[in-house]
Amino acid sequence: MDMDTEGKIRSRIEAILINDARNTAEIKMMATEDEPLENDPFAEERNVYQRIITSYRNALREVNGVLKENTGFLSGLYRVIENIKEKDNFLEICSQIVDCVLQDLGAEYCGLVLRARSEQAGEPLYLEGVREQHKFLFSHGQAALLGSREFAQVVDRLADETADYVNIGDVYREPRFNAIDFPSVVRSLVCLPISEHQRPVGTLILGHSLPRFFHQNHARVLKILASMIAHVHVLTASRGTRCEVPPASPPQAIGAETEETLSVMLLSLESDSYPQRLVADKELIGRVRSLLSRTLEEKDSILAYEETGLLVMLPGTPEERLPMRAAKLRDAFEEWKAGQGEGERRIRLNLGYSTCESGEDLICTLETASLMMRADEDGIDLNRTAPQSERR
Repeated sequence: MDMDTEGKIRSRIEAILINDARNTAEIKMMATEDEPLENDPFAEERNVYQRIITSYRNALREVNGVLKENTGFLSGLYRVIENIKEKDNFLEICSQIVDCVLQDLGAEYCGLVLRARSEQAGEPLYLEGVREQHKFLFSHGQAALLGSREFAQVVDRLADETADYVNIGDVYREPRFNAIDFPSVVRSLVCLPISEHQRPVGTLILGHSLPRFFHQNHARVLKILASMIAHVHVLTASRGTRCEVPPASPPQAIGAETEETLSVMLLSLESDSYPQRLVADKELIGRVRSLLSRTLEEKDSILAYEETGLLVMLPGTPEERLPMRAAKLRDAFEEWKAGQGEGERRIRLNLGYSTCESGEDLICTLETASLMMRADEDGIDLNRTAPQSERR
């Protein structure tokens, strides 16, 4: 039990005793010689002790709750370290961290923005994850968060204004967000700058549908994660966001629980040279589909999805393998792009993935994925809340 908690318990007990002594004194002053007090001589003491015990129990309940939460946070950090300690793909590492935030810190939205390393080299990275009924991770290069350019711009300004943790208890009451129509996964919001040598290079963003969800314990863990991202960013500076992916391990026997798992990836091509940004060139998408099909494993398949996307079906692929599989597809695309003409070299690959357990889950997952992948400047509609004018 830390000193703050011990002091809180002591203060509560002292307050009970002081209030009881004051009340007893007032009652005695009101009593007269003709009307003496007719109380049980031990009733007051029993009442005081009962209140002290109740207060102590409540304090212990609070302490146990904080201890349980902190233990969960530490377990999440340990899981991240275990998952990334042998990896050297920056995007895969960041995906594991976003997944940890969604799974172990209780956030319903997590965004990670990394600016381009320089004006001459690299592109910005936007990695987003949503957890409502289904969890979905999405990486892209467009300057938008949850499909909103305005949201990304406000987050950028927040990161530049402060070098510390920013906790916004209710975005509906924050004037700088008045122009943004948030989906339901953002009511409370946290932003942490990611810095190298005291220079901001990115931002970690968390959201939740409940107001005032994030607190100081979240801040401690998130600062560790932000520092971890900055450290990995420095270590991979000479390699960018790409690296060689190890060859796939030999096929292993698939258990019943793995056979029921269906992981999916949704891919789209984006280019500033196209009016709608998302590429709808069937011939080009067909070439990319043929290219990526050569990286798939035996049971996998890739097919056209709507007009601008590709859907990769990965039966039997567990959730923990998805970041590595995504990195393999992305690296194959980047290698192909490097040998193409000027137009193709300006194309970016947007990639999202999720795991589902049944046909019904697949339908819901694809609906969420399509909303994320088709997001425009108005933002996505994940159970969108009332318009801003109706929130007050």
